[in-house]
Amino acid sequence: MPTTVGGNADLDAVVSFQAGPIAQTNGVLSGYGTSSAHITNPYNGVVTSETWKNKVAYDTEVFAYRQIAAPSPGFPQFGGEVIAKVAGAEVYFGEWAPVKSGTQPLYSTDLNMSSPDRTVWYVGENPTTSMPTLVNANYNVVGIKQYNPGTAGGVTSGVLTANYGSGSGSITGTLGSINFVGTSISSNGTFSRGTNIEGRFYGSNAEALAGIYKGPTSADHVAFGGAKQ
Repeated sequence: MPTTVGGNADLDAVVSFQAGPIAQTNGVLSGYGTSSAHITNPYNGVVTSETWKNKVAYDTEVFAYRQIAAPSPGFPQFGGEVIAKVAGAEVYFGEWAPVKSGTQPLYSTDLNMSSPDRTVWYVGENPTTSMPTLVNANYNVVGIKQYNPGTAGGVTSGVLTANYGSGSGSITGTLGSINFVGTSISSNGTFSRGTNIEGRFYGSNAEALAGIYKGPTSADHVAFGGAKQ
């Protein structure tokens, strides 16, 4: 995320989702649902964002943020942000869009995900670097695409099946309209299909996975993640 509106993200910067934005959301929302709360800058009392916390398929937590006011100088312009967490793993995936122009209302469910600059992403701890043998390993997977925090819309779910052995493997199954046939697994724990599917496994035994699907336009991109059954 850039620190200035219209700027470039600092690729060397690191943020902890659990200790950063998620902790702030948990501080103002005790339960799950489509109701929101405000996060206030403790140094100047300015309401910086509106946030939501929900739980969707397979116990996947979804945290959403809508920037209302500029953060402190040097801090990220978080715009519209959706962070989904795989149950039982420090693996995250989601989407981001720049802040909308103009003065923002205190309450709105518009995260600006219709922006042509919307992007999808995934990240996690303990990436799999040496693939274990997998035989019809099923993963309960959730997809995020233009999430609507007021209705929990923009969420899909499905089951992907991974097989890996003797240096090669594949993923099959569907997630919404995305068919994973032709997705290959590499020995280093990553998987891909051409330029439109990429991702990786996490955990020493590939207990979780996450990745992205890139469609013809930014509106078609999907972030996904899930855990082994």
